[in-house]
Amino acid sequence: MSDAQADQPQDEKPGSPPPLNPRRHDLDALRAFAMLLGIALHAALSFMPGWPVQDRYHNEAFEIFVSAVHGFRMPLFFLISGFFTAMLWRRRGLRALVAHRFKRILIPCLLCLVTIVPLCNWSFSRPFSRAPGNASAESQPTIMDIWTAAAAGDSQALQGYLDAGADIDAQQPGNDFGPTPLSLATLYDRQETVSLLLDAGADANATGKNGGTALHSAAFFGRVEIVRILLEHGAEKETRNADGQRAKDLLMTDWGITKFIADMVQVELDREELTRHRKEIAELLGGDVSSEAAAGALIIKLFFSPVFHHLWFLWMLCWLLVGFAATALVTQKLGWVHAPAWLTVSPWRLLWLFPLTMVPQAMMGWTIPTFGPDTSAGLLPWPPILLYYAVFFAFGALYFDAGDAEGRAGRWWPYLLPVALFIVFPMGLGFTYELGEEKDRMTRKLIADSLQVAYVWMMCFAFMGMFRRIASVENRKTRYVSDSSYWLYIAHLPLIVLAQDFVSGWDLPAALKFTMICMATTAVLLLTYHYLVRYTWLGTLLNGRRQKE
Repeated sequence: MSDAQADQPQDEKPGSPPPLNPRRHDLDALRAFAMLLGIALHAALSFMPGWPVQDRYHNEAFEIFVSAVHGFRMPLFFLISGFFTAMLWRRRGLRALVAHRFKRILIPCLLCLVTIVPLCNWSFSRPFSRAPGNASAESQPTIMDIWTAAAAGDSQALQGYLDAGADIDAQQPGNDFGPTPLSLATLYDRQETVSLLLDAGADANATGKNGGTALHSAAFFGRVEIVRILLEHGAEKETRNADGQRAKDLLMTDWGITKFIADMVQVELDREELTRHRKEIAELLGGDVSSEAAAGALIIKLFFSPVFHHLWFLWMLCWLLVGFAATALVTQKLGWVHAPAWLTVSPWRLLWLFPLTMVPQAMMGWTIPTFGPDTSAGLLPWPPILLYYAVFFAFGALYFDAGDAEGRAGRWWPYLLPVALFIVFPMGLGFTYELGEEKDRMTRKLIADSLQVAYVWMMCFAFMGMFRRIASVENRKTRYVSDSSYWLYIAHLPLIVLAQDFVSGWDLPAALKFTMICMATTAVLLLTYHYLVRYTWLGTLLNGRRQKE
């Protein structure tokens, strides 16, 4: 993906602004930084709930770190991609741009579908030594609360928490789905635990953060006997989750999505057995599945089935490039030269950036509250997510036309960075995950979205200014890291998962294990890059031809 060779000055197209800086080493280094941050982000996930590999030690600091990074990393990446896309277009023309991106993005994306993505599927589906719901005494994380006791089916520990006054219907903190103990017991097919909880007074209709009940979970995973138990204790068949789906509507979920989710939470499923159990559950729940549910199942399959895993950004870039090419053709026909510089370098830029970003941001985070944008790894990009990243991509393209030899876009970075990290981010995090009662939810969601939008743009401008200050001059080591970052990010996820599993049971501080995972994975990937990628056809495909020194 590197534009190192493409950055070289070429004959300029008529009407294009002069290249005030033939190479933007700072933005190239910043793009690599954004890519490598993804490795650290994924390495941190085993130290917090919701990841297939669960380390024996959890630490809330990693949850804060992941939110802080996720809140700006990919928008920043797409902003820089827009900048270099406009650079190629202005200097080489539209045809050369399309050919270049075809080689650097589309072909690697398609190759990854038959190489890296299957490796990711394998790494997630293999049995882990420490995973949610694993009943083995050697591999089960230490019982820490009522939720892990319910998931493990540890009736004795669970009874102890109930006797101590634990809230039997509370949503699990730190889990994006916020499941109740009853839902977790259902998820891992703990029939005796489900009965214990219901006999102890658990609400069969208690919901998680996504509005789903234990009955939703039982139907999705084909828990026939638990469905019967829940119905006997008053579970409502028509309760809808945040996506408007009833339990029986989830019976239509296709095997691919079901298997992916099951692998993520380490639940073993047999396809034939699941199909048979879902038929039995359909008879228990009764009634026909609505046409809306059928359409919803198709939408979920097309837009959210994890076809691309962590490489969704390559597919998203392909869509954005199609939009860019169409826009470029229109502007050329209209004779439009370039936008005024104030649109990107003046403080007045927020007059259009803030409301335009707020539109797609407001459409995200309803089902599962998340600080930062949602992800669309499906065959089709979800329109709000596509629009969200299109705003940053478009800004990057306009920013190239502005020239900005003085670095005005990020000149306030020493002030923006601390304000964003220590004021805007904590406030945004609080409003995002504490939306309050239903009557206050809309107002708090609006405030949360506003703070998230403020945070992402402040961080983008802050890092643009910082890297302008520290990386504007070419450096051979920085150049090497920039070149390698594409390969490192593409290939890192299966190795990260294996490394997380390998150290998950070690009695070492979480911070030390996190550092070890990052360093070991990066070292292995750098070796493979230098000896197997950089000077081979694969390196030429990803970054252009490199000569051995």
